[in-house]
Amino acid sequence: MDGRHGLRPLARSLVPLAGESLAGYLLRLSCRLGISPLELARLTGCAGGSSPAISRRLLLTLDVQRFAQATRLSAGEASSLTLASWADPYPPVARSRTGPGPPLIFDDWLLAASSRYCPGCLAGDGTPIQQQYGGPWKMAWHLPVAFACPRHRRFLREGCPRPHPSGPGAAQLIDHPGMGPLHPAQCRMPLQAGRAGRHRASCGTRLDQACEDDLPRPSADTLNAQQGILDRLSQQYPAGEAACAFTDLRMITALLCLSWLVGQDLMDPSLAAAVSEHVRGLGFLSRRALDKQPGGVIAAAGLLTAAAVILDSPGLAGTVARHVQASERGRVQQVLLGAGPRPAPFFMLPGADRGRRAGHAGLPAGFRAAQPQGTAQDQRLPSRAHPRAPGTALA
Repeated sequence: MDGRHGLRPLARSLVPLAGESLAGYLLRLSCRLGISPLELARLTGCAGGSSPAISRRLLLTLDVQRFAQATRLSAGEASSLTLASWADPYPPVARSRTGPGPPLIFDDWLLAASSRYCPGCLAGDGTPIQQQYGGPWKMAWHLPVAFACPRHRRFLREGCPRPHPSGPGAAQLIDHPGMGPLHPAQCRMPLQAGRAGRHRASCGTRLDQACEDDLPRPSADTLNAQQGILDRLSQQYPAGEAACAFTDLRMITALLCLSWLVGQDLMDPSLAAAVSEHVRGLGFLSRRALDKQPGGVIAAAGLLTAAAVILDSPGLAGTVARHVQASERGRVQQVLLGAGPRPAPFFMLPGADRGRRAGHAGLPAGFRAAQPQGTAQDQRLPSRAHPRAPGTALA
């Protein structure tokens, strides 16, 4: 044991794959070591000795130095498995409170409400390391703005293709981590309902196998919108511009919900039904309801594709004005019908600033949102000086 951190370096490890999240790394390494993800999490300081779960809050609160020592990674490699590098371009990371002591507060748009993945990406790229342990569970899949895989031209899948009883879902980083080691692309949900123990059988269905599902195929416009969103998370994209764009997309999404059905002509018709269901679930369109992330990949695809069209439109001012007018009519109708209290104006949504950037591209004052206060530059860990090949097995 190391006297400073209390963790002994593992005898064997792996180098993270490009874009891999902490969840995927733990799954791959537990498979290599032949131990459960929970046991590995305890050995690397990700879970307490009595904890039966691995919390997804580790994506924000991971003790990078301690984890790096245990897994024999550099600080930069360990940090790449968390959301730390997106604190500047993706405002919900910076807005989430992760300081010492409770409570830990997650921004409503920080993490997706469901576990999402692309079977093609999990199948790997054919390299020896990915033939053995599969491709990466990607960090971007944790975000509510991720709904499709542009490379494999399909919507992300949610959950196992086989039906299962309700489980921990996205509230945990890894489903049923106490069960024995499985291939990283195998479903870890139990076969039957009831309390899950380490010796209970897991489903084991391979999530990296292509199979038919009831999801529509994304259109070219939907895939282009997704690619544009993911590009803004790249280090090559100016972080300040990305932060403004993500906040604007969030605000426009709220506007689309408030003015629905006006925006359905901005998305593929096959997505409109899911958006309608999401809007119906918002209830009285309160401030909190309006800022709620779309609950599934299809609704997210529809709303964010439409929002991207509005954001990138040469006639941005006219498009926004049309939706603002429609939302005003909807608010008046809602009050007259006694459906509930008047919804909050857009400048009351999280991150909005009535004065900052007012009038840009002809938008009404208060519609564009301010950049998040402060950045995480001083919190970033240095990247490794001599990169190793992604996925390399360490001893």
